[in-house]
Amino acid sequence: MRNMVCDQRSYSLDRLVIGLLLILGSRVFSIAQSPYSFCRPELIQYTRQTYGGYNQNWSIAQHPQTRFMYYANSKGLLEFDGSRWKVYALPRRQKVRSVAIDKQGRIFTGALGEFGYWLPGVAGELTYHSLTGLIQERAFRTEEIWNIQITAQGVLFQSFAFMYRYQQGRVQKLDVPSTMLFVHSVRNRLLLEVIDKGLYELKDSRFVLLKGSEFLGHEAINTILPVGDTDFLIGTERAVYRYDGATFAPFNPQLTAFMQQNRLNRGLLIGPDRYAFGTLLNGVLITDGQGNTRYHFNQKNGLQNGTVLSMQQDADGNLWVGLDKGIDLINLNSPVSYFTDSEGDLGTLYDMARHGNNLYLGTNQGVYYKPLNALDSPFQLIPGTQGQVWNLVVMDGQLLCGHNKGTFRIEGTKAQLLSGITGGWVLRRLRHHQDRLIQGTYTNLCIYQKDARGQWAFSHKVEGFSAPVRQLEEDETGAIWVNKAPNQGVQRLRLSADLRRVEASKDYADADFRTAAVNLCRIQNEILITSVKGVLRYDVPTNRFVPAASVFPGLGTGIRKLFPISGSDLFVLRQDGSLNWVSPGKKLSGAIPVRNNEWVDEYENIVVLDTNYVALCRENGFSLLPRTELPRMVGGYVRPPVIRAVTAGDDPVVTRTFWQSPTEQSFSYRQSTVLISFSTPYYTRPANYSYWLENSTQAWSPYTAIHQKEFNNLPPGQYVFHLKSNLNPTESVFTFTIQPPWYWNAWSKLLYIAIVLLCARFLYVLHLRRVAAHQNQIREKLEEKLRHQEEQSQREIILLQKEQLEQGLIQKSEELANSTMSLIQKNELLVQLKEELNRIKIRSGNRRPGDDFHRISTLIDTNISSEQDWKLFEANFNKVHEQFLRHLIENYPDLGQGDLKLAAYLRMNLSTKEIAQLLNITPRSVELKRYRLRKKLNIDAETNLSEFMIKY
Repeated sequence: MRNMVCDQRSYSLDRLVIGLLLILGSRVFSIAQSPYSFCRPELIQYTRQTYGGYNQNWSIAQHPQTRFMYYANSKGLLEFDGSRWKVYALPRRQKVRSVAIDKQGRIFTGALGEFGYWLPGVAGELTYHSLTGLIQERAFRTEEIWNIQITAQGVLFQSFAFMYRYQQGRVQKLDVPSTMLFVHSVRNRLLLEVIDKGLYELKDSRFVLLKGSEFLGHEAINTILPVGDTDFLIGTERAVYRYDGATFAPFNPQLTAFMQQNRLNRGLLIGPDRYAFGTLLNGVLITDGQGNTRYHFNQKNGLQNGTVLSMQQDADGNLWVGLDKGIDLINLNSPVSYFTDSEGDLGTLYDMARHGNNLYLGTNQGVYYKPLNALDSPFQLIPGTQGQVWNLVVMDGQLLCGHNKGTFRIEGTKAQLLSGITGGWVLRRLRHHQDRLIQGTYTNLCIYQKDARGQWAFSHKVEGFSAPVRQLEEDETGAIWVNKAPNQGVQRLRLSADLRRVEASKDYADADFRTAAVNLCRIQNEILITSVKGVLRYDVPTNRFVPAASVFPGLGTGIRKLFPISGSDLFVLRQDGSLNWVSPGKKLSGAIPVRNNEWVDEYENIVVLDTNYVALCRENGFSLLPRTELPRMVGGYVRPPVIRAVTAGDDPVVTRTFWQSPTEQSFSYRQSTVLISFSTPYYTRPANYSYWLENSTQAWSPYTAIHQKEFNNLPPGQYVFHLKSNLNPTESVFTFTIQPPWYWNAWSKLLYIAIVLLCARFLYVLHLRRVAAHQNQIREKLEEKLRHQEEQSQREIILLQKEQLEQGLIQKSEELANSTMSLIQKNELLVQLKEELNRIKIRSGNRRPGDDFHRISTLIDTNISSEQDWKLFEANFNKVHEQFLRHLIENYPDLGQGDLKLAAYLRMNLSTKEIAQLLNITPRSVELKRYRLRKKLNIDAETNLSEFMIKY
């Protein structure tokens, strides 16, 4: 359809106008705003390999809340959050031709036979909601939705044949006059070109022709923009007109001539007095409000492709360009501009200077110049300067060049050799000799002074010194400080009054000065060096280098080089390539938004071109900084980093995507590996991040360029992820919890506590039982012991009693024996007395009375064996031989009293004679008694009766 329209747009009058404009086309770049207008804003490229989509990008939109960028790409809907690109495909994987976002954040897209919107789903990923079901026309299925407009009356989406309005959940088809191109929303008016008819305005649901626009029906209107207070710019493929509401007039002849050659495809108002025009053949043209060219970006100077399909200005004022091959970002918001040697014709830039009306570049290929009043002219090589250029400096209106071949004075486009001493690294005016210059070279220190014509000329070499000098400074005392290359340390020299020789020197060549590049500079009458120990200053009283924090607080560590500009202004180049600025009376600023990866290593250089501009030398060109814009460059607001997504677990994997503030998340114990992705929706400065995971890591991490961080095997618990960037110190916080396993959650812990309590109770009871059993055992043992002790005591008592009884028995036995023996002796005595009495009676005859003898004899018989003696004997016998007689009577009841006496005497093992005396009978009678007793006891003759009685 677009090609068909292009074939119909020309007619004879237009051809005549265009022909006249082509004559003026050569002036398209004649308007300039500054002598450095050939420098352009930074151009950032995103290739299809970077964003993961297809080449063509048909439309661009920015989310009003999140500031994420969205692109209608041939592969699908592209999303860019500042760190991560993601492609969302339509259900039928059609090419997305258009994209627009309303205030509610709904992302509307159009494709072949498809129209709908995207919103975050449950997990945060964009989910597509098709509105195709609300459209009744079957022909819609074959139409491409090329344009979407968000209006106060609803969302308009259109192909070249149909236009629909989506409002309050309904889709209304609008009746268009004929085949059309895009509808444009300008000054709250909806304007639409109808092919072959002209320009129409949509009012409610009616299309009204703008009078006088009929001639535009034969052209392709690709942009309508506001201009002035009330007018419109109407941009066709080959011309730009200004419409005041009544008439159409050519806007800018040079601009129209450019469009005639390159075919306008898109237009955009990018400022109060600035426009961007995208072409099909020659990139992007940026003009002022009058149509005068400010910048031109095409494939030759960095644009990936010359065909512009879409353009969009983001919330920071930068211009996104969707190309037929890739996406480019033009950093219009930054005052920093760049000159880039895209073809590599100039070489690596080491120094530069502005002298007169020319700008000079010193590279590894020679000295190049460019007249600043001829912006279109390229840099040209000055003959005779081929080779390595180290230094360009203007002294008293003369441009001097330190070169690999020597030192030149450059006048205009010619170079004159002043000295053949090779390697002019650095040239300084002596503070104590204003008419002299001192130079450090590959081998010597050289002195220059003016000749009779007032021009600088070589004077002499300084004797007593020979070393390569890359940097030198003069202190307040007139001493010369030199930094010897490579890494040979710093030396302080005292020159003679005529500057011809070195009178004294001192080396400061610590190991730290030799292991890494040391940079020497003079700031506020202080000699400073940057080293691995940080910034050090020379301390006069101690004659050594000490930390410079007391004089220059806030510089911090990791400084590569210091660049004093003027007064107290100071640029600080850090090891990571970032650049800070310190102004008088202020602390160290934030980073200046310049590319930090294109410095010339070990030869970084910042040059003051004039009172308004500072230039930074780069490998393939230079960056231009307007000095008046420095406060704005370092003080711009950047949003805090966004915690974009979190992916947790190995099995299963769970991903949550966030759009603004993340909500607290909870993951199972199997998802203890957590990957957190983050970004900063600021697209012109790279963000470095520092993070800290509360309850896991101990401190903030160093700033790095990573945009995601993985934490592995986190134990169950609650964690708080803190994040900040180098662009904004405000923290972003994300809280998440790793749940314990089912066997270690709150309920299981309660169960375990109950089990533990039960077990403790059981063990306690068991313990009590064991204690009781043990106590019983101890008690039993004690009782047993007591019983044994008692028994032992009883036995001892019994033994004692037995011993006592035995002793008593023995004593009683002895007493019994004694009493028995006494009886026996008594009886024996009485028998003897009776016998003696009888003999006396016989001898006396009848001389004494017989009664006396009879009485005495009777008395003797009575006392020989009395019943009283027996009772006494029986009592003593029973004490010694308990119950013997009683048991004997019980077992042998036939025994008489005499038998018992005989048994008792036999028990006492008395002899027959002794028994006879006790019984007062004859031994023969005793034997007879023994015989009778044996019979009664039924004892045979072989058993000894005495032994029987003793054992009984």
